[in-house]
Amino acid sequence: MLERLAEAGVFAPIDVQLARTLGALDPAAGEPLLLGAAWASRAVGMGHVCADLRRVLARPLLDREGEPLRDVRLPTMFEWVMALGQGGSVVGDGSEPTPLVFDGDARLYLFRYFDYQRRLAADLRRRAQRQHAAAPDLGRLLEQLFAPVAGFVADPRQREAAAVASLRGLTVLSGGPGTGKTTTVVRMLALLQTLALREHGKPLRVALAAPTGKAAARMVEAIGASIAALPCDAAVIAALPRTATTIHRLLGFRPGAPTRFSHDADAPVLADVVLVDEASMIDLALLTKLVDAVRPDARVILVGDKHQLASVEAGAILGDLCDAGTREDGGRSAALAEALAPAGFAIDVDAAAPAVADCLVDLVHNHRFRDEGGLGSLAEAIKRGERDRALTLLRHGGGGAVRLVPLSDGAAVPATLRPLVLAALQPYLATDDPAARLQALGAFRVLCAHRRGAFGVERINAVIERLLLESGRLAADGPWYDGRPVLVTANDYQLGLFNGDVGVVARDVAGQLRAFFPGEDGSLRALPPSRLPAVETVFAMTVHKSQGSEFDRVALVIPPQTSPLLTRELLYTGVTRARHGVTLLGTPEVVADAIGRRIERASGLRDALWR
Repeated sequence: MLERLAEAGVFAPIDVQLARTLGALDPAAGEPLLLGAAWASRAVGMGHVCADLRRVLARPLLDREGEPLRDVRLPTMFEWVMALGQGGSVVGDGSEPTPLVFDGDARLYLFRYFDYQRRLAADLRRRAQRQHAAAPDLGRLLEQLFAPVAGFVADPRQREAAAVASLRGLTVLSGGPGTGKTTTVVRMLALLQTLALREHGKPLRVALAAPTGKAAARMVEAIGASIAALPCDAAVIAALPRTATTIHRLLGFRPGAPTRFSHDADAPVLADVVLVDEASMIDLALLTKLVDAVRPDARVILVGDKHQLASVEAGAILGDLCDAGTREDGGRSAALAEALAPAGFAIDVDAAAPAVADCLVDLVHNHRFRDEGGLGSLAEAIKRGERDRALTLLRHGGGGAVRLVPLSDGAAVPATLRPLVLAALQPYLATDDPAARLQALGAFRVLCAHRRGAFGVERINAVIERLLLESGRLAADGPWYDGRPVLVTANDYQLGLFNGDVGVVARDVAGQLRAFFPGEDGSLRALPPSRLPAVETVFAMTVHKSQGSEFDRVALVIPPQTSPLLTRELLYTGVTRARHGVTLLGTPEVVADAIGRRIERASGLRDALWR
């Protein structure tokens, strides 16, 4: 059975090898147990924390061409439960280390991921239960910090998020583009520093982090732009952080041991507040190691958009934390309601609400997109799964902000892209100045759902390069040429370059080709191309790689065939990378199919937090 499923592409070689190894460790293990082991391994490879065996049985088995496997009979759920419940030395309940962990119902884990989940759930529950005394003048401070200024008018949930951060050890702030996450974060930190300076005479040590260098740089830029409008004392302004780093760098990346870090529970990060942006991108293993390395008495603040794509690695942490929206606008604990009442908040009390419910704030009011029929409306329609409304918006153009360009044939890709990219990239190609190029590069990006294939990012980048060469906009006689935009795909801590950083190739004053990257202080760093870590051309990039970035306009390439990668979350993430307009290149049928397909990551974290 293992061989048959491996030949069909259901299992990878590592999945089969794990099953065989467990069979050698326990010769009494039968076929149901070994198949379960292979599914547990395959699940992690597909981004799940565990194998949900009921889900495995509920879906048809397909080969690598998408055809049903009709000659394969999987164990029944009863057979799986019996085999795993009596799994001998290789299956346990998690109380002691065993290669596999079965929860007694339907979830089968590799022990490492069960342990990550258990540790993370326990840590987040403890932090959610940690209470800080409410300031007697909390309401006045919030009114001052969130007072209308320069066209900004806060909504009640922004004020509530800042209040929650002052009262709890854990805060989870979710919201889409334009809902005011950065504005809220800056005022949240200003409130915490105001209270710390008043109570202790010194500011809190705040660490800002993000999964990628690009996301960290964007966070610093956005926070820096918001600080100037704060109605605060100079001491509070001075106490606000001006730098951010990647999570790996914050934890102390060790090149010789890439899965271990310098900071852990025994050597925690020196910070009183750790705030992490783009939390939807963080996988289970990394977030577990991060919270392990934050002192128990320090605050953890997670910021992101729960509707975006989940991490590439195992887990959908932000979705699990936010309970996938099933408790949206639900009640809070009586303790939190009592603490917030003097500040003017009327909170519904739910006696059965778990501690994590007190820590969640979802921003829903959009301050940026106030259009009817434009970009904001399209993002909202996709998020809600409203296929007909989304297609109507795309067909009618949304005032020029959104449109659908038919594309169903790989041979038509160059002709379809030509007018779009030549016009959009003209400002980038018209300048030789590296700083101006970097700025112009942020105005437009082609995004792809896939990496390979006729509509994948590898081919699309090659097509765009060829179009620019044929039009005389570029001159290239090798892989490194003047005008090549590059995306770093591997961390290099010695050079200070990280996965997701974007640079441009240009000539320096001596006429030598150099790769220019923005530095933390806003200056440009020039590096010889030969010194760079792994990079790829980035006229186009995958939607996954685009997380943490924003562009004025986006062209989103959708292949004409449905696939598991084409989901509502992918479309929403791609569309919301644009500030002003998006062009979808694809077919209405596949767009509609993608909007109707949700990412479902198997995990037990939600139950561990919410039950």
